[in-house]
Amino acid sequence: MTDSLRLDAIRSLGLDAVPDRELFSRITLLASTMFGCPIALLSVVEQDRQWFLGRTGTDLAETPVGDSFCAVCIQSEGPMLIADARADPQLADNRLVTGAPFIRSYLGVPIRSDEGLLLGALCCIAPEPDAFRAEQIAPLAMLAELAEKAIALHSRTRALSSANAALRQKSQIFRQAERAANVGSWRVDIPGWQLSWSDQVYAINGLTPGRVPSVAEALGLYEPQDQAMVRARLEEAVADGEPFSFETTIRRPDGEPRRIRVMGERVDVDGKPDSVAGIILDCTEEHLRNVALKRAAERDRLTGLYNRASFDKRLARAMQRVESEPVTIALLDLDGFKDVNDTLGHLVGDRVLETIAGQLQLRTASGVFLARWGGDEFALLFPPRMTLAEVTGFLDDLIAELGEMPPLGSTMLRIGATCGVARMDTAGSSEEIMRRADLALYRGKEAGRGAVVCWDEQIERRQSERQHAIARLRSALNTGRAIAAYQPIVELPTGRVVAVEALLRLRDEDGTIIAASEVFSALLDPELSRRVSRVMLDQVVADGPAVLALFGAEARIGINLSDADLRRGDFVQHLIDVIDDSPLGPHNISIEVTETMLLDASGHLHQSLAMLDDCGFTICLDDFGTGFSSLTHLRAFPIHKVKIDRDFIAAIGQDHQSRLIIQAIVQMGHSLGLRVVIEGVETEEQESFVRAIGGRHVQGYRFGRPMLLGDLQARFGAPDAPERLRA
Repeated sequence: MTDSLRLDAIRSLGLDAVPDRELFSRITLLASTMFGCPIALLSVVEQDRQWFLGRTGTDLAETPVGDSFCAVCIQSEGPMLIADARADPQLADNRLVTGAPFIRSYLGVPIRSDEGLLLGALCCIAPEPDAFRAEQIAPLAMLAELAEKAIALHSRTRALSSANAALRQKSQIFRQAERAANVGSWRVDIPGWQLSWSDQVYAINGLTPGRVPSVAEALGLYEPQDQAMVRARLEEAVADGEPFSFETTIRRPDGEPRRIRVMGERVDVDGKPDSVAGIILDCTEEHLRNVALKRAAERDRLTGLYNRASFDKRLARAMQRVESEPVTIALLDLDGFKDVNDTLGHLVGDRVLETIAGQLQLRTASGVFLARWGGDEFALLFPPRMTLAEVTGFLDDLIAELGEMPPLGSTMLRIGATCGVARMDTAGSSEEIMRRADLALYRGKEAGRGAVVCWDEQIERRQSERQHAIARLRSALNTGRAIAAYQPIVELPTGRVVAVEALLRLRDEDGTIIAASEVFSALLDPELSRRVSRVMLDQVVADGPAVLALFGAEARIGINLSDADLRRGDFVQHLIDVIDDSPLGPHNISIEVTETMLLDASGHLHQSLAMLDDCGFTICLDDFGTGFSSLTHLRAFPIHKVKIDRDFIAAIGQDHQSRLIIQAIVQMGHSLGLRVVIEGVETEEQESFVRAIGGRHVQGYRFGRPMLLGDLQARFGAPDAPERLRA
């Protein structure tokens, strides 16, 4: 096909003389609606220019042919899909790409005359990339066919062809296009308030074409709450002539709901209102996709609860009214959930979270907004009418019910919960009330878990002190001012020092030695705790040969490890490797753990202790007698040494029961083959009591305070050191 034949065909059709281009603009409007794009054009490509027989979304009347995407389309003689014009070297510098209308995506189908000559193209344009898909070519081709038929109709009209035949053909093509796009047209004649529908409107409403419903019957298809709005829009269009558009739901006779988008405007004839006409688009699938996206944005995927973003928005709105309506929130954190993940696996952990989320939903009071805050933590926003006492009572009951859940797995793991509550009735931010609830939750965890703790000024002061302690400890660690002091453990029958316990000390900036008790709250921070353990290990390895030189090759050095250390297998392996590479052996090291650590012991912690025991380290249970299941621990863990908590020996002067407890523990330990150390022996009376009940090992100020290595050497390096043990 030569270009001259094509240009002759355009001239012969007289398209530039079409008196009414509304039909072609309706085609581009339909294309724009079907494909969700802002611009649709029906172009005619001539030798020097392209101009638009129909257009939607732009005021451009024509452009030079050198800028024409449609010219490229007709050169290819087939559909053309451009995902991103900016990424196409041949199009990136095109003026319609770099300037208005800033074309990024293009989908075009050639338009031909009845003789098959290329006239132009029907195209859709979008300012964002990847706006169109290959599957949309066929529907666009149907619209292109509609445009071709309309051009043919114009040609036949010019040739005085049968107008009735052309109209029937146009109507048929429109019905095809309506079915393809699931769009129907409607019209209400103003004088008689009579309604007419295209076939596709019947299909959208689930009705069979035939009897035309009245306006009142059509309104009855809408949801009851929307009917007044639809009638009002229709009446407003008649009164003021303004076009309207809305989206709503209809219900078909069989009960199926469908989401529709309705557009309409008044049509005037001879300057007078004649009718209101428009289209109805069935957008049910698009609506369902949007609902799914909205749910994904607002809901937690695993539990189905609202997510953190939704909670933040709801809380922010509540805090805007806090001075007139008090705001109360709670953070609920699961106790023992990490052990479930570590022991039974994350899939089981997910099922547990789903189950607990379901329980929380069932138990949550009316008006309480519940969300998954993240991990194993949930957030609750309470209605203003609930008092703080009602909130804490509700949460106490909730925690009690969670505690009744059956244990999990062969290890009989139990899930509990701790709550932190904060209430504000003065102006403040969402971040502040969440911070307070988090502080209260932390306090509850610190105090033993399973409790509901409300924020107060005392908690705030404790947090301030803790932050100060953290800063103080971190500074000492960063500047090498964290050091080890050693307190002797004495064998009473011989008076020999058989072991020492390595205790953290800080050298203040003025040289003062500070006890670990002054920064104890900072040691609850897992990251700092692990750093302290590494520093203490390095100190013990460095000082170990000197300690053994003082007290013999079989002397032991006790190292306190935290829960954070033992839950990380890499630290345990590091400890083993460091001792293997040092002059010390595992038999020289006692690993001291507390009962509170074992109360919530996970599989990893048990494995770590077993690994250390297998390597020859001595596992020592510190503060024995203060927990809730000491005998269970002796059976379940590789414990070879226990240290009786100092509170018992301190009370023997006033509390006879403390004497009996110490005596029972000593006898039980000896019968089980355990080494028993009585801590806190400070007076002659206490020493005499320990000797009387057969206690063999003691630790306390009577036999030596914690000392730096130099002081330890000065104290015990002299020939008469044994006689000076009680000095």
